[in-house]
Amino acid sequence: MQRNVLLVDDEAGIIQAIRRMLRAEPFHIHEASSGDEALAILQRYDIELLITDYKMPGMDGLTLCRKAREISPATYRLLLSGQVDYSALRSAWQQGDVHRFVAKPWDNLLLGIDIKEGLKQHDLLKNLQQVSQAVQTEQAMLLTDNNWIVRMASPLLCEALQCEESDLLGINLFAHALSSMPVTLETDVTRQVEQQQTWLGHFNLTGPRQLNLPAWMAITPLGSQYRLCSCNFVTSDQSPQRDLKDELQRYSGEHHLQRLQQAADDARTEPQLMVVALPEEVSHKDLSSICYERLQAATDDLYEIYSPQPHTFLILLPASVSAEQIERLSQNIQQDFNESVSFQGQPILLQPQISIEQKPTGIAHWDDWLRRRLGLPATSGKEQPRTTTTTPVADQHHASSQFRALPVFNQQGTLTALQAPEASTYNESGWVAWFRAIGNIWQQHFDHELHIIMPAAEQPPASVRAFVKALAEARQRLPLQCHIILGEDCILSQDEADLNWRDELRTQQCQLFIANFGRSFLNSRQILSLPIQGVSLAPEFLIHMRNSKSLPQSRRLLQRIHDHELTIYAPGMDNTEALASAHQSNVDWLSGSVLSRELSADQLQWFSPSAELG
Repeated sequence: MQRNVLLVDDEAGIIQAIRRMLRAEPFHIHEASSGDEALAILQRYDIELLITDYKMPGMDGLTLCRKAREISPATYRLLLSGQVDYSALRSAWQQGDVHRFVAKPWDNLLLGIDIKEGLKQHDLLKNLQQVSQAVQTEQAMLLTDNNWIVRMASPLLCEALQCEESDLLGINLFAHALSSMPVTLETDVTRQVEQQQTWLGHFNLTGPRQLNLPAWMAITPLGSQYRLCSCNFVTSDQSPQRDLKDELQRYSGEHHLQRLQQAADDARTEPQLMVVALPEEVSHKDLSSICYERLQAATDDLYEIYSPQPHTFLILLPASVSAEQIERLSQNIQQDFNESVSFQGQPILLQPQISIEQKPTGIAHWDDWLRRRLGLPATSGKEQPRTTTTTPVADQHHASSQFRALPVFNQQGTLTALQAPEASTYNESGWVAWFRAIGNIWQQHFDHELHIIMPAAEQPPASVRAFVKALAEARQRLPLQCHIILGEDCILSQDEADLNWRDELRTQQCQLFIANFGRSFLNSRQILSLPIQGVSLAPEFLIHMRNSKSLPQSRRLLQRIHDHELTIYAPGMDNTEALASAHQSNVDWLSGSVLSRELSADQLQWFSPSAELG
């Protein structure tokens, strides 16, 4: 299917350069040399993507985008220029007149990503022009009132978030229970929909199961009382025609362990343990690993399996598993172990003893029971009431379990850094306690320097300052490096307050990263000229790299960043395709649910050099 693209520039050479770049794509390209000519084309044709220069005789690109929005609201508007008033551009983007800005000279790879994403988002905007028809189709949607309280959720959205509609009703769209977006975004979105305009932007959905589902969301007003939010999830497939249900099934497969863990976390459904005990002769780790694989096959890899000793395996079963299902599962395990195991050239016949354990009544929380069975310290603090006779060691365990961090790994799978929670999670004293708990665990179990990453882009400055003040106190007790991820508006701003803020961060020896490389307004040449020490990749950058045509360009682009000694961080690794792209491109640091969920401080020892995983 041909897509209609309009190129607007008073320099014919620019239009020809973009034409050459797109010559292999199924695009019908229209050309205009002025804003007036472009508006005439927009009135005659269904233009899906508009690429316009900023500096042109007569009407400039920002004015053209604003008028194009009135004529063709579903047209995705991309501004391309080497000279632009950044504050004016930012204002136009916040108002929704411009969807994307690309600086000259552009990178063909990044411009190609922007064009393909723009065409996808055109489809999303087009659907919202026909709201009544869209509601009848299988579209992931939310309906909120004018206070952003969820009143309705479509079945497809609930399927994606792995929850019931009732779990979402009554929740604010921008609350942590449903999204990981900064609250400040609410103001920009509200301003647009109150003007009866449609907002389009990137949105991170989480939901009750705390999955991370990046999406493009379009929000349109339905009268003065309601707003319709329609989602296109960021997928690894390059085809816009891919059935979203297939994508959701893929997500479900990758997150099934997380779902079960979350289900077990529900206090109403305490889990049970199936204990598979093998002869004590199974003491060799390699033989134990073979048995572990047998159990995974017997259980269809549906449940979490722990091994506190080489000959003992604990299978975590949700309470919803019936007695009949447990009996079938036991039979499957017995049948799999009836076949001899070949080990060191010898056949070994193992006859497991299988039993079911429930949480003892004397233990308040099932997590403490499971941790006790695994030989780990309790985390809930509910098993015994705390008294003044509590030992300092016990206090330390209790404190360390209250603070969490997201593990960040290098290419070799070594735990290298920790991403801190959102800055607003704690006040200054809370961050001091967080640093102490994290630092104590790190010094006990790791012999390399601790790196902390704070994703500060679009977070409240006061909260980030509280974090930085606590950082200064923490540096007096332990060696650490801190990396602050800032938005490009903060990095580029020449306001005195922003200049002083960046100076303060450098005084605190913080390394500055720029957020969302691949989605930012800057090209790679401009980024390499900035006084920063690293980049944080936008998730769609790695997804786009799965296209074999894009991979060589992507790797060359990232290599240029490496050559300038900048650190490349890829957060949000939530699918194996993105993870493979990151490895192929020699990304320095990676994090996300496909690697590890957020852990409590004491759980970080699982990744220490001395840890043994069962």
